[in-house]
Amino acid sequence: MKLLKTLFFVGAISVLTISSLNVLMPSTAKAEVPAGRYEAQSNGQIFFYPADRTRNPVVVYNGKQRALTIVQYGGALYTAFDGGGIYRSPDGQDLGGGRSGNTTRVYPGSQTVRAMLVCQNAIFTAFSGGGIYRSIDGQNLGGGGSTTRVYGGNQLVTDMQCRTDSVVTSFSGGGVYESPDGNNLGGGGRTVRLNR
Repeated sequence: MKLLKTLFFVGAISVLTISSLNVLMPSTAKAEVPAGRYEAQSNGQIFFYPADRTRNPVVVYNGKQRALTIVQYGGALYTAFDGGGIYRSPDGQDLGGGRSGNTTRVYPGSQTVRAMLVCQNAIFTAFSGGGIYRSIDGQNLGGGGSTTRVYGGNQLVTDMQCRTDSVVTSFSGGGVYESPDGNNLGGGGRTVRLNR
């Protein structure tokens, strides 16, 4: 048996913060994201700051790309890089792929991420080409599988927020829309425009 950390999600703004409870688990237990916060540095590194504050920060990414955003969804960390890739790490290690073999690339394309948002039990990803996708399983963030396109226009996202389980999306053309069901983020269906 080895000591692992069990997680309870607290929130994500620009820095991911989670808390933990230490429990004894068998060595066959599934890897989990450790408790603490992940912070992208101006030099391209990503530091992990343990929640218990008994240890110093640890560098968990030291590659050539710069992290644009880091979110937690479904017990894993998702890191979007300026080179276009998005990686899923179930254990909080090797955020850009690498040694552990646990990290997978869930978006292999070249578009960069404008915003990533966890809301309505899904992860929403807005790309530099204008499209926004909703994934309920955390896979295929640029479309395919169970991922659906929820905005196909040409305006870019300037902000995305989860408010009372509605997705609020601001676009480069000035429109701000609220979607209670996570569909039609640029208007239509049940989505309403919040500004005129």
